[in-house]
Amino acid sequence: MVFLIAASQVDEVRDALPVLAQVAGVYVAYLVAAALLGAATGRAARLPTSGRRTVIFSLGTRNSFVVLPLVLALGPEWNVAAVVIVFQSLFELFGMVAYLWIVPRYLVPENAANTQDSAGNE
Repeated sequence: MVFLIAASQVDEVRDALPVLAQVAGVYVAYLVAAALLGAATGRAARLPTSGRRTVIFSLGTRNSFVVLPLVLALGPEWNVAAVVIVFQSLFELFGMVAYLWIVPRYLVPENAANTQDSAGNE
């Protein structure tokens, strides 16, 4: 569905390329910050591995398509905003694919919740 929506906006995407290049850095920074904050939050809350991973993925995803109908209803002068929202959703989709590889390998490995000794110290 995301790709179909993006395909319907090809002309607007081409016109918005300078803006998209600017917001791409913000999207990458958000995904990195969300992963690090999620890992720290899960660790501080002493969640099990699955809970820590859930926190990371929950922070990394947003529901930008909720506001897309509102932006589309504003009229053609807001087309760039609609393109940015769709672009963010595509970016998020690929970010979640990256999370699937990065989170279990580096941020929350399988034994992450079992790093405490018998006294409860880490």
